[in-house]
Amino acid sequence: MARLIKCTEKGPYKIEAGDKTFWICMCGLSKDMPFCDGSHKKTKDEEDGKLYVYDENGRVEISL
Repeated sequence: MARLIKCTEKGPYKIEAGDKTFWICMCGLSKDMPFCDGSHKKTKDEEDGKLYVYDENGRVEISL
């Protein structure tokens, strides 16, 4: 079953715990969930209000 999840953030969330820092994925593209792997860099040129679908081949813009 396919599931559409709306992710609106284009960067990770920083968590500091003692002397450690963790970056949590907020874009939904990380292959190391829940941690950021830098995949959010693919979203930098996305336009607000548009829908994008990412698959194994890259990004596809969807018109509604």
